[in-house]
Amino acid sequence: MNILMIDELPLYIHGMKVELQRIMPESQVIDANNFDQACALLSNESVDLILLDGDMECAPLLPLLSREYPRIPVVLMLRKVTGKVFSFYLKQNIKGVLTRDQPVDKISQILKMVDAGIICFPEQIALSMDKKDSDDTVSQLSHRQQEVLELLAKGGTNKQIGRQLNISAGTVKVHLESIFNRLQVNNRTQAARLYFSYINNHVISE
Repeated sequence: MNILMIDELPLYIHGMKVELQRIMPESQVIDANNFDQACALLSNESVDLILLDGDMECAPLLPLLSREYPRIPVVLMLRKVTGKVFSFYLKQNIKGVLTRDQPVDKISQILKMVDAGIICFPEQIALSMDKKDSDDTVSQLSHRQQEVLELLAKGGTNKQIGRQLNISAGTVKVHLESIFNRLQVNNRTQAARLYFSYINNHVISE
């Protein structure tokens, strides 16, 4: 896995590179201290995942990454995760969030999961967000739509979802368009967040 780490703190970058390459010897970490360096590296290097300092002023970079490099998942590093911050970044199609105080083995686990197509958000945030909205919307989906949404939230592609449900990828696409419309979301990440919030709230209530 080739990881591009974008962070303003050279010392933190150095420490993370050493630890990640120790625990993930198959990985290669390249780094950038600012967005100009990051864009130059993205143009010239093969990158599988972007590890971005979410405490930087990164709002202008995120739409660019989504537009120019939509297949490269982005994981945010934050000092502290709050519902407000999480909600803002969720709209930017982020695939994972971690905090700087997490142990490196946990960080490596998150990176591997995101690289495998699994969305990874902090549990404490998922538990606290939009209980009423997720209950009202997800529960109103048809049984088939809920099956499609569950497999999407677990990182399945349209083809993978189709194989598991024995339907065509085209039918999956139609279901997703309907699901996005019913949930009033714009992308797979936002739909997955509503699904996990719905599941967590039902587990708690039961």
